Amino acid sequence: MEKVLARIIIEGRLHGYNFRYLTQQQATKLELVGFIRNLSDGRVEIEAQGDKANVEKLLAWCQQEPHSSNIRNILYRYDDPTKGYTEFMLR
Repeated sequence: MEKVLARIIIEGRLHGYNFRYLTQQQATKLELVGFIRNLSDGRVEIEAQGDKANVEKLLAWCQQEPHSSNIRNILYRYDDPTKGYTEFMLR
């Protein structure tokens, strides 16, 4: 299986929807490692590393209800996995 690191930026109104916590739960279920954090400009940043198929499942999950109606845009790119993450963390 191909391993990737996805760098994801989500724009929208996600605060107050437990988005970070729910994303952490979903990433853990998908056996991904990395982190999710709020940025100072209101966007959310995710680094998710693992099997490419599971990273794509996380991206698809981000676009589902109930939080999808609050998302304006999702930007992402794939990189070679380089970080030594051992779990998916809230930052």
